[in-house]
Amino acid sequence: MPTATFSPTIQITNARPAAFPLPVGRTALVIVDMQRDFVLPQGYGAVQCPSPEIFAQVASLIGPCLTALRSARKLGMTIVHTREGHPPDLSDCPQTKLDRQLNANKRHVLCIGDEGPMGRLLVQGSYGHDIVDELTPRKDEIILDKPGKGSFYNTDLHEILVSRGVTHILVCGVTAECCVATTFREANDHGFESCVLTDCTGGFNGSIVSATLDMFCAYDGLLGYATTSTELAAIADLVEPGALALKEPTPTSRLEIKSLHDSYMSGSLIVSEVISRVYEMFDESRFERLIPVEDNLGITAKLDDDKSVDVDGVKDISPLFGVPFATTAEFNPSAVIIKQATSIGAVYIGETVSLDTAIALIDAGAISFAFTSMPPPISLPGSVIAYTTTKGSLASFGVSLPSPSTSSITILSSTVFDARTIWSTLVRIKNPEVEPYYQKFSQRPIISIDYRGFEHGGIRYAVPSITELSKLLSSDDAASEFENMVKKIFTQKLSGRLIETAPVAETLFSASVLAAQECSMLSIETGMSKGSGNSIAATELIINNQALEALYAKTIAMFNSGIDSPDVVIVPLAAKETQDKEVFVRAIQALKLPALAIDNLLYVCQTGADVRILDLGVIIQMD
Repeated sequence: MPTATFSPTIQITNARPAAFPLPVGRTALVIVDMQRDFVLPQGYGAVQCPSPEIFAQVASLIGPCLTALRSARKLGMTIVHTREGHPPDLSDCPQTKLDRQLNANKRHVLCIGDEGPMGRLLVQGSYGHDIVDELTPRKDEIILDKPGKGSFYNTDLHEILVSRGVTHILVCGVTAECCVATTFREANDHGFESCVLTDCTGGFNGSIVSATLDMFCAYDGLLGYATTSTELAAIADLVEPGALALKEPTPTSRLEIKSLHDSYMSGSLIVSEVISRVYEMFDESRFERLIPVEDNLGITAKLDDDKSVDVDGVKDISPLFGVPFATTAEFNPSAVIIKQATSIGAVYIGETVSLDTAIALIDAGAISFAFTSMPPPISLPGSVIAYTTTKGSLASFGVSLPSPSTSSITILSSTVFDARTIWSTLVRIKNPEVEPYYQKFSQRPIISIDYRGFEHGGIRYAVPSITELSKLLSSDDAASEFENMVKKIFTQKLSGRLIETAPVAETLFSASVLAAQECSMLSIETGMSKGSGNSIAATELIINNQALEALYAKTIAMFNSGIDSPDVVIVPLAAKETQDKEVFVRAIQALKLPALAIDNLLYVCQTGADVRILDLGVIIQMD
């Protein structure tokens, strides 16, 4: 087991029962249910509370919560706002929740779904369901709708947090005895280190609230920690702005997403200026279809005119605001993923003539990122990474997938940080179309976390054995180069444990061989099969598919074999000395595995476990 200790540089020293760490890039603030229905008069909370005086105390939490929110924003933390509520048909509201209190006594004259002064109580879309004005979420903050008391129940909160690398959370809101308590206990079960902000958390029964807050940190931190918003504010005042934001690699281009975002926020750049410069770098021959510059300047003028600000008058823009991107030619202009990106301010440039062209544009700093449905190429410039997402995690409606059964969306960008920002932002936008392979975030596997993070807690990794390498890389120098690259990563960047029993290359190589056969679905769909459709017997296709399914099951078993299973598999991006250089690339496509290509290495993980390779890639690229 890894023995590395966890020692963050920033911590709340006066927390109970001990100091609470605030690790850089891995800390979030979760504000629970600060909705009008709960903290304003005539809402659902007023129905619940028997005393106007007690209700006024709950309403007074808005001020301390705003202090915590301002501090979290200044520190650069991930911020989540939860809202309890139900769709208008109340389809996800248990009947017990509707009837229990209504039947208990005559005081509860209204229940969930009934019409109140601020609209239907706890119904999505009603005025009362939304967050109070003082705490209005920014466009780069997350709004999580939940049907139950806990913020993890039947939501994608776990995935939201781990997709952003979060391991530590500060929790506040209402009510302490109900939704905050349930969320806090759930967070403990999910492996997060949690700390409640006691002055930002209250409820409708003082003695129960007090006992609940004490319970959080009782028995030497059985469930977590407790502190106040003033302690957090004191830290925010002492350190530099953004002290808890992930420190990215030194930008190589002004078109990296964080660099653009900071420039737009400061006003040192406007979107029209950026897009005008971008078009000056373009040669129309490199595009299958180039959006006319006049059309995009009309769009950017509207973006520049957007005067949205938060409660403190700070510019309020989404993470992809003003970010130029392209796609390869198989993306229809009306593709859902293009609409999703442009709906939050990204600027679509057009379709490139080839995958190599898209990579060259990113390498030249002409665009920030590109989408393709092609597998990652076996050779990438050092300034470009390729992240192949789990099939179905991003919307593919409107994309002519080369192989509908196996092709997935690949994100090309200059840094893994940018790729993670793009993926974690778009994966939460609802897909308006019904497509066979699309999965909502909450339908994906729950990925366990280590609160220490990969850089401190370590990562289990597997690589091909010497014997396997010798079969794939006939040159000893090539095998030695691969081993040295992996060793460097795990001695300079990460703590890791090598899993030596995993049949890495053997499994991937077998999948690649099967996928290359003329009777494979991949060959048939991509046109690699030389025979006509009639010349391939259905039995051959079935046998091939069954063999691939068996290898897929073997691969998943390799990733789920307990303490001796790898978090990630690392192989050469290309089998340089073999006739078939694309062996591993074709294997991940056939097995529908997410993969990340950086510096001639291919990092592969379990289907749905994208966050593992993204976190790993971010750390590898950090300065």
